[in-house]
Amino acid sequence: MIRKLPEELVRAIAAGEVVTRPEDAVKELVENALDAGAGELEVVLEEGGIRRILVRDDGAGIPKEELPLALERHATSKLERLDRIESLGFRGEGLFALRMAGRLRLTSRPRDQLGGATVIAEGDRVEFFEHAAPAGTEAELTRLFHHLPARRAALLGPAVEGRRAMARAARYLLHHPRLRFTLKLDGEVRIRYPGGDFLSAARAVWGALVADRLFSLEDGDGAFKLSGVLSRPELARPRRDRLLLAVNGRPVEWPEPLLKAVLGAYRELLPTGQHPLGVLNLELPPERVLVNTDPKKERVEILGVEEVAAFLTEAVARALSAHPLAAPLPAPEPLARPEPGTGPLPRLRYLGRFRELYLLAEAEGALFVVDQHAAHERVIFEELEARFAGEPPVELSEPLLLALSPEEEAELAERREVLAALGLVLEPFGGGRWRVRRVPAVLALAPEALSEAVLELVRDGDLDRARRRVLGRLACLPAIKAGHPLSGASAQALLDALAACRTPWVCPHGRPTLLVLSEAELARRFGRRSVRQQVARSTGEVGEGADPLVPEGDELAGEDGGVRGVELEQERAAGPERD
Repeated sequence: MIRKLPEELVRAIAAGEVVTRPEDAVKELVENALDAGAGELEVVLEEGGIRRILVRDDGAGIPKEELPLALERHATSKLERLDRIESLGFRGEGLFALRMAGRLRLTSRPRDQLGGATVIAEGDRVEFFEHAAPAGTEAELTRLFHHLPARRAALLGPAVEGRRAMARAARYLLHHPRLRFTLKLDGEVRIRYPGGDFLSAARAVWGALVADRLFSLEDGDGAFKLSGVLSRPELARPRRDRLLLAVNGRPVEWPEPLLKAVLGAYRELLPTGQHPLGVLNLELPPERVLVNTDPKKERVEILGVEEVAAFLTEAVARALSAHPLAAPLPAPEPLARPEPGTGPLPRLRYLGRFRELYLLAEAEGALFVVDQHAAHERVIFEELEARFAGEPPVELSEPLLLALSPEEEAELAERREVLAALGLVLEPFGGGRWRVRRVPAVLALAPEALSEAVLELVRDGDLDRARRRVLGRLACLPAIKAGHPLSGASAQALLDALAACRTPWVCPHGRPTLLVLSEAELARRFGRRSVRQQVARSTGEVGEGADPLVPEGDELAGEDGGVRGVELEQERAAGPERD
């Protein structure tokens, strides 16, 4: 039987669409503060926001006669026209959803109002009283999902929820860098930021190591404006989780045409599959931005997106051209065995070198072309792997201090025991800094890369992938480079070491170490039978009428043979140079 749902159940369902975990509550309260014109914002989390969330701002405040109404469903001062949304919030459901999810206390006073007021709401119960209060608004949410045990059980625990809530709050700081901002977790200040520009906000959230590799950009003076920071090509990631976009101040998911526009501006500066880091604020006429009206409000549709994408490409390209750029160190990829190498590698006999980069060798009737840098990387990588697994960790003789972002500190808290089992031990030093006390022995071999190696292991939840990536970078540093001279004995020793590797066919980055050209393929390209077939023919071991040579002349004119044919095949197999 079809029946109308009770109003209480309808409201609970609607509230559950808006607030599913602490980070959603942080989002709603921070957006309210920004819409109120806050210049200073404080976010306090206890037990990851499960026990308590407090957001305090110095914004316009809510008049006391309107304060109870602010907690009602679909009550808002922000929305006039749905086709011209100029505020972060507009649905009028945020505060209502919070009172349905827990106990909400809201205290507020406009600057020109004498005295303030507080409203406390939990479900349908509402209390209101007047009192003295500072200008601005303070919102506190406690007892999250205490009456909804299934929702509370679905939360991921204080460490994970805290990390997600801090990341959410910090993203608003990145897009609104002039904001004076404080973030506290369980009584400890994680971010205290006095206000500034995009670079200083990135330094506060992501740390100095990242911020020092970013550059500022500001472009546009008409209908479109772009501002923010982007990374130089030397700083790139396979994931795009640190390439952030806000449209008219609203953090949003990347519309695919706009993401392609930014990556297109980098062109060959970044390898395929790599993304820059950055924070971009795109300002567009409000009537050109259609905000999805679902509770998350994170997806937008842009009218005339092709024109906006062209502007983005040009703006980012102009910014890149204004800075000296270094090519990035390629990130290692999952190991894969490329064709044509199969089976164990035979012992290679050194023949010579080509272009001071490629070693020429023979084995089992085939010609091998070996990239000396890639081959040496593979040899060093497997040596480092063996040492990483077999050698005990070492205490650092000189202290190394790392500044971790709040998000990184939360990730470290989750994986601290696992990292310690690998030999990586960090101790809190205060103020967001950590002392690296013990590291796997192989990491201590390259002090200049130690900071980045430790951060890689802390950030990546897949420790095996992070370990391969770190060891791949360490293997690249001492490997023989293109143009480095090698004696015949050294070249032969390198070939022998490569043949002894477990996976000799690729370097740690997934690029081929060698290409193989069989005798039969050489004979085909030169238009003749193989040497063995010719020997058999001369001794009468081939059938009558079989010619040892393919007819010469015009019949060979269409063959793609000769040296250039071999070079083209090598180029197709090897792909673009990365060294």
